[in-house]
Amino acid sequence: MVATRASADDAIVATVNGQPVWGSCVAIQAKRGAAVHDALQQCVDFELLAQTADHRGYALDAEVARATHGAMVNELVTTYEDGYQDPAQFGAFWLKAYKQGVWHIRHENYRASSYVRVEVPATATPDEAAAKKLIADRIAAALANETGLSGPSLLVLAQAAAGPGVKLAHEDVTAFRAGGLEENYAKTLFALTEIGRASQVVRTKWGWDVIAWTDDVPATDPSEAEVIAKLLPNVKIAFFAHWVDAIGKSLGVHVTLDEANIAKLEAL
Repeated sequence: MVATRASADDAIVATVNGQPVWGSCVAIQAKRGAAVHDALQQCVDFELLAQTADHRGYALDAEVARATHGAMVNELVTTYEDGYQDPAQFGAFWLKAYKQGVWHIRHENYRASSYVRVEVPATATPDEAAAKKLIADRIAAALANETGLSGPSLLVLAQAAAGPGVKLAHEDVTAFRAGGLEENYAKTLFALTEIGRASQVVRTKWGWDVIAWTDDVPATDPSEAEVIAKLLPNVKIAFFAHWVDAIGKSLGVHVTLDEANIAKLEAL
C-alpha cells in the first residue's frame, strides 16, 4: 500500500522508511487550513500510520476492504463526472435526450386550465344541442364576475349554476401550448386576459365548455449554451447506467442475481 503521485509533476517531499510522501498531500492539507510545515508533518504522520496499520494486518481487515472498495468506486465515478462534459460524448443518447428535453427549456407560452363541460353526444339533434347550450350559458353567466378561480372552485360554482341532476364533465388540464389543445378550446383559453377568470361558452368537439385559466408558463428562448447547461446534468445521470453496462460488456462480466436472497432483503 504505497502512496502514489497525484500527477506527473507531483514531487516527493519526504520519505518514511523509504516510502514517499508527496507534495500533493501537503497541498491538500494546506488548503484545509494548515501551515505548510504543519501540513508536511501531518502527511508524514499519515504515512507512518498507514505503514503501521499495514504491518498490523489492517490492510486485510473487512472494514478496510469495504472502505477501499468504496473509494475505488468513488474515484471511478469522479472520472466519469469530470470526463463527460461534451454532448458529443453521449452520441445518439444525447440527441434523443435533447429532442425530448429541449421543449421544457425553450418553448412558447403555455397555459394551464380547468373546464366544465356540458357534453353533447355526436348523435344529439340540433334541439338537444341547443338545450345543453342553455345550461352552459347559465354557468358562464354565473362565473362571469368571479376571480381567482381554480379547478375545485370552478366545479362547485358551475354545478350550482347548472342545477341539480345536471352531470358536468370536468378536468384540470396541465399547461399546454396553444397547438397542443383542441382548436376552439385553445383560442378561447389564450384569449383570456387574467388568470383565475372564466370564459364565455365555447363549442368544442365534445360539447359546450366554460374554461378557466389557472396558471401560466411564460415563453422562454434561452441560448443553445444555456439549453445544454440545463440538460447536461440530467443526461449525465441517465447515461451513467449505459456507461457502466459498457464497462461490463468490455470486461465480459456476467451478473447473476440470487432471487431467493434478494427476497430476504425485504425483511431488513
